[in-house]
Amino acid sequence: MIRVMLTDDQNIVLQGIATLLELSEQIEVVGRADSGEACLEQLAAGLRPDVILLDIHMPGMKGMDALREIQANYRIPVIFLTTFDDAYLRQQGAELGAKGLLLKNIALEELVDAISRVAAGANLLNTADLPHTEHMTPRENLIARALAEGRTNKEIARLQNLSPGTVKNYTSNLFSKLGVRNRAEAIVRLKELGLF
Repeated sequence: MIRVMLTDDQNIVLQGIATLLELSEQIEVVGRADSGEACLEQLAAGLRPDVILLDIHMPGMKGMDALREIQANYRIPVIFLTTFDDAYLRQQGAELGAKGLLLKNIALEELVDAISRVAAGANLLNTADLPHTEHMTPRENLIARALAEGRTNKEIARLQNLSPGTVKNYTSNLFSKLGVRNRAEAIVRLKELGLF
């Protein structure tokens, strides 16, 4: 039997997932928490699940912060359950040690399979498909800073002594590395990453 802890600030989601998982003969729900803080309190009190299902967006302590604490102190595998699939969240989760990121509309069989695989040591986050901001070139870093400042391609070209076409190529490469589609998403992502 795989022992699972659920953490989600929405009570109906918490109850619904617990009820569904308990239909499985492979899983026992041993803990429920409605916040990152409550999750950590139960772990500090001695609860030791095999896998933790953790919401990312919660009031108070966010899922990423809870993950950081769980990995630093307990090393329990964590699967994020979220409403939105986002390359940045996958990247950040992978960097902090999460073993999976699943959408809340997942089928029960898929959820049970994912929990079983993670409990057996699998990592469901494919980091090869994630943005690689650490591989930005020095020039891309300069252009990223200019983007974060709200500068246009023409302004960046003038400041960097480049042609507008070259700046466009650099920004395309940068978008790809950040896992975004356009300038607005790039600016948001750069600020989320705390780069600028």
